[in-house]
Amino acid sequence: MSKPVKSVNIEANVRTVVKEMNKHKIASILVVDNNGKPVGVITERDILQRVIEENQSLDLTKAKDIMSSPIHYINSKKTIKEACELMVLFKLKRLIVIDENKPVGIITIADIIKKVLNLHKELLEDWEKNLINAWESF
Repeated sequence: MSKPVKSVNIEANVRTVVKEMNKHKIASILVVDNNGKPVGVITERDILQRVIEENQSLDLTKAKDIMSSPIHYINSKKTIKEACELMVLFKLKRLIVIDENKPVGIITIADIIKKVLNLHKELLEDWEKNLINAWESF
């Protein structure tokens, strides 16, 4: 899980959004309203499709104009399995993690793969050996 969550205000222009994403070397950023409530997410793809491809101004286009909304989130007390189920159900690449109605992190597909690999390292090594043996038998 990536934390702390990086965010921009809903009124921020796209140039500011891109600078924040580049500054923190992240592929997506949370969009919050004036009260700090999460209202959307902006990804690299959103910027490419909704700004660059549409020839929109980086300075005049606001975060609220290009963000993906509504956002999907999960409580920090839930399990990895529950996070995976939500991500599969909604076809998500990232999931906002909240605690007491505040964002505390973002889980990505890469985070889940790392966790699964760590948890099942021995099983995967055995599976890999069996796979190699199967290929060699052809």
